[in-house]
Amino acid sequence: MLPVLIVFLPFFSAFLVPQIEKTKRGKSSFFVALVCLLCFFATVSLYPKIRANEVVTSGMWNPGIGINLYLRVDALSFLIGLISAFLWMLASIYSIEYMGRETLELGRYNLFSLLSLTGMLGVAFSGNLLTLYIFFEFLTIAAYVLVIHEESLEAIRAGTLYLFLGIAGGLILLLSVIATYAITNTGELHLIGMGLKEHPLMPYIFWGYIIGFGIKAGLFPLHVWLPKAHPIAPSPASALLSGIMIKAGGYGILRTIYNVFGWESFYTHSWLLTSLFVISLITILLGSAVAIAQTEIKKMLAYSSISQMGYIILGLVLITPLSLTGGIIHIFNHAIIKGGLFLCAGTFIHQTGLREIKDLSGIGKRMPLVTLCFTLFAFSMIGFPSLNGFVSKWYLALGTLEAEKIGYYSSTAGLIALGILLLSSLMNLIYYGPIVYNGWFAPITNYQLPTTNYQKNVDPNFFMAIPLILLAACTIFFGIYPKLLLNLTRQISETFFR
Repeated sequence: MLPVLIVFLPFFSAFLVPQIEKTKRGKSSFFVALVCLLCFFATVSLYPKIRANEVVTSGMWNPGIGINLYLRVDALSFLIGLISAFLWMLASIYSIEYMGRETLELGRYNLFSLLSLTGMLGVAFSGNLLTLYIFFEFLTIAAYVLVIHEESLEAIRAGTLYLFLGIAGGLILLLSVIATYAITNTGELHLIGMGLKEHPLMPYIFWGYIIGFGIKAGLFPLHVWLPKAHPIAPSPASALLSGIMIKAGGYGILRTIYNVFGWESFYTHSWLLTSLFVISLITILLGSAVAIAQTEIKKMLAYSSISQMGYIILGLVLITPLSLTGGIIHIFNHAIIKGGLFLCAGTFIHQTGLREIKDLSGIGKRMPLVTLCFTLFAFSMIGFPSLNGFVSKWYLALGTLEAEKIGYYSSTAGLIALGILLLSSLMNLIYYGPIVYNGWFAPITNYQLPTTNYQKNVDPNFFMAIPLILLAACTIFFGIYPKLLLNLTRQISETFFR
């Protein structure tokens, strides 16, 4: 019953938040951090069974519609659940100080943060399509409240766009889920296989899944909500939105290609993968190109997330063991890097009130600890060796070189993909490099503090600093010692490429 406990502990705990906040103002943030801490360690406790190549199944429930709802944790589910619980734990600790200045509904924010965690863990641990769909939609609705938390006109507009596209995508996704059950008589993720291979509706069902999951992933041209919603949310929520929640879409696309259809199915419909291959390359270039033009730091990070999701989808659609390994590793590594970057940006804003990139000149002299962490995250995103972002890009590059191995792509297509990966890394350097250089070496900008609540020259306190330090340490640890992560991803690849 451990997966059930992990998923529903934050769900039931969420309803205690309003009462805690009512009796002890501000203390609900400590309660949320404790719940997230318990979820993380409970998820870690599944590792021995996963390492032994076992699958944990629990929570079977028949709602009376002829389809059971249940949770199933394999190596892939464990990896997604682990990084979700880890980043949520750190973001909740960070929120104790960051949200302490809030005058709006802190209890509401904490309640929906826990509900969003339930949705994300439920997506990761779902055993069949119906369970996955229910948690996926639950996540969409819960995250909406985090997006509009500031209650400004811009936040409401961004939230409305996010919710409209999310619900529309969910309805399209539901049609594909229903069609899958009707055609194959099953929705079990580990059993569907190539059941849709010969059916004339296969292309339509495939694109239904891609559109439904692609909206959440910020895949071109479905990305329009992401650069509006992520920057407007509170920074801990932005870290979760960009670091974790958009991975629900990437995870769904992974399950679509390798479980719902089975990669062998596309031999007769190779144009489907080719189309998604082209879309992933456009997503990589578009996100990076627009990020260069941004002047506000959180918007730049949001567009960067679009580009990085392109990396993940590229790894999935190349259909080679190495590319799949790279794509899955990047789900994990990008969560660490982008979560850290958003928390660093949030710290700059929290301590100084500055959002514009040009105003961060000399920030390293005022906030050396945060600037050092930002530098590590930025270098990792660019792909510097010995940092975890390099490991992701290394395996993605190797995957492009063996793209013709399975037979879906030519060697030319693989070389084009490799060239775009290298070009994107250069573009990452163009928009991260000046921030790092000016932060350390440019003169301190003279600026007027927005209010007297902000401090000019102070790194954050314990609650905000510890998550940054731990995430920065992870970029180094998984860059120098990626073996632990690689063992899991190879185990996943072997499952799909037997």
